[in-house]
Amino acid sequence: MWRFIFLSIIFILITGCGQKIPEPESFTAEASELGKKDSDIQVQHFVEGNRVKVECFVPEVSFNNADRNSAKINVYIDGEFHDEYDTAAFVIKNLEAGSHKMKIEVVGLNEQTFQLSKSFEVTIF
Repeated sequence: MWRFIFLSIIFILITGCGQKIPEPESFTAEASELGKKDSDIQVQHFVEGNRVKVECFVPEVSFNNADRNSAKINVYIDGEFHDEYDTAAFVIKNLEAGSHKMKIEVVGLNEQTFQLSKSFEVTIF
């Protein structure tokens, strides 16, 4: 009986390993974000009372006046120029109650346009 079990185990091992084991496939993966341009501006805003905190992320643009790609941000509220900022994060204070359309536009220090802008609406209660 033991011989039968032993021969059965050997037979299973031999026939099970008889087929070639497949080689693992290797591939090269590249990280990418589809449909996203590197020169896109990203804007986050937070409303607190009658103030709006704005944070901008602009790739390949610096807000340091000494850099070659230095820029500033022009802010328009309800279609009218409000102010310019030379930082990527800023606070707009004392907005009147109601809904306001805001436009953030990135321009060079000599007013050349970078063709980068973002519009959004805020509601002040």
